Amino acid sequence: MSSINNNDGDNMQMEDFEAMLEESFQQPEKNSVVQGTVAQINENDVLVNIGFKTEGVVPSAEFMKDGEMTIKVGDEVDVLFIGIAGGGGYVKLSRKAIEKEADWLEVEKAMDEETPLEVKITSVVDKGFTGKWGEIECFIPENHIDFKNSTMEPQEYVGQTFECKVLKSNRKQRSFLASRKLQMIQDIEKDKKEFFTSIEEGQVLKGTVKTIKHYGAFMNFGAVDGFLRKNNIAWGVVKHPNQYIEEGDELEVKILNIDLEDEKFEVGLKQMKEDPWSSAAEKYPVGSDVSGTVVARKNKGFVMEIEQGIDGFIPLEEISWLKNARIAIEPKDAVEGKILGIDNDKKKLIVSLKSLQENPWITLKAKHPEGSAVKGTIKSITDFGIFVDFGEFLDGLIRKKDISWTEEPDKIEEMYKEGDEIEAKVLKIDADKERISLGVKQLETNPWREAGKILPNGKVVEVKVVSVSKEGLEVELPRDLVGFIPDNELDVDKVDPTEKFKEGDTIKAVVFRNDAREKKILLSIRRYMQDSEKREVKEYLRKLEQSDDSTFSLGNILKGKLDVD
Repeated sequence: MSSINNNDGDNMQMEDFEAMLEESFQQPEKNSVVQGTVAQINENDVLVNIGFKTEGVVPSAEFMKDGEMTIKVGDEVDVLFIGIAGGGGYVKLSRKAIEKEADWLEVEKAMDEETPLEVKITSVVDKGFTGKWGEIECFIPENHIDFKNSTMEPQEYVGQTFECKVLKSNRKQRSFLASRKLQMIQDIEKDKKEFFTSIEEGQVLKGTVKTIKHYGAFMNFGAVDGFLRKNNIAWGVVKHPNQYIEEGDELEVKILNIDLEDEKFEVGLKQMKEDPWSSAAEKYPVGSDVSGTVVARKNKGFVMEIEQGIDGFIPLEEISWLKNARIAIEPKDAVEGKILGIDNDKKKLIVSLKSLQENPWITLKAKHPEGSAVKGTIKSITDFGIFVDFGEFLDGLIRKKDISWTEEPDKIEEMYKEGDEIEAKVLKIDADKERISLGVKQLETNPWREAGKILPNGKVVEVKVVSVSKEGLEVELPRDLVGFIPDNELDVDKVDPTEKFKEGDTIKAVVFRNDAREKKILLSIRRYMQDSEKREVKEYLRKLEQSDDSTFSLGNILKGKLDVD
């Protein structure tokens, strides 16, 4: 009996051993992936049947996404076998561990292939930011989250998802180092290359005005900026870009030129419209009148805007009939003129302002012809003459030499003063030099023209001494002429004029030189005295020849002469 019992015991032990062995073979390897079926979904956990004697348990949070359960009972799922816990009471499984391992493999792949990962920023930490790619955590240094010119505060990055470049991975800790900035640079460079391979000159693009400078504007076209020069903003003169555009404006522009080597290009806004100059000659023919606004001053004239895209150029000599006139023309002034010509090379209409004004030189010559007399007021006195306002656009000038025929005054201000009324003759009107010459002495006949008639050589005159010097005497002659008696012509003997004569003396003298060209009349007392003696002797001899009286002898003649003297 006992033997039977022993055999029975041995049989039971063998069955138990086989069951245990079978059970050990059914138990998955730790950290291996097993497939199971969702058996039950609870609030905190999910039961998964993996073919083991006990159902495995997975935290329900590992099947949640955005607050929603992603599975239902009966779904087949892959889970990681963690082990048996609770003294063999339940099997511990994990869905998250599988996802984390898969995410890690993606991290390593991204690093090897240099592809970006979408990282969600989770927090701001010392010297940087933490983020997550799936179940893998990463660190982004603060100088790799954005460009230096970023205006965002650190906390504003939290919660946002960015494409980042994997810089370094830590397999043991299942984490990695990332850079958003380097990925941004890489993306920009890629976009730039794609952009420049897709554009061509003449192509129309739509962009946004980024910044405005006095010389033009920079526009953004996504990854690339283009430049819009000031003179390509509008047809005509553009003083400053902000006259036409503002930052933030969206504009359609045309590509003008492309620099592939430096990855730069220029665009034009005005090229989106037809050039108004193409119809300028037809719209503004030569000889027609135009009006516009002065927009700029140049070295040789002014630029006026007739309409946007059509400018006129006013040469300095076409502003006024007066070449030296100080006419103030400033930008924004409204002006009118006449078209003189068309400069197609410079795309400018040549405009004359003075052509719409009456030529004052023609009027002046008609009103005051040369030789006519005018009356006016002395405006100013200078060392060289007198400026006279006689009611015209320019003052007339009486030069010092045209004040008197007989003498040129040393100090004009002693003869005239400002404000005096004066009469003068128009001598010359010179439009080229813009001069009006007047003369006072020309109102009278030039006495030098008659000097030879009224004071011929040999004429005896009684004159008044007006000045005495060592060199001789200045004497007053008819017609305001002045004569001169040299010291050697005062007497037969050499005399000192200052000792023998004084101012105001009246004397007789004879003219011995009359030079109208040099305006000189020389007289002589000595020659007058010698001539007088000769005339007396001749007279006495004539009387002697005519007399029959024997008593009229030479002795009587001489006696008579002595009595007379």
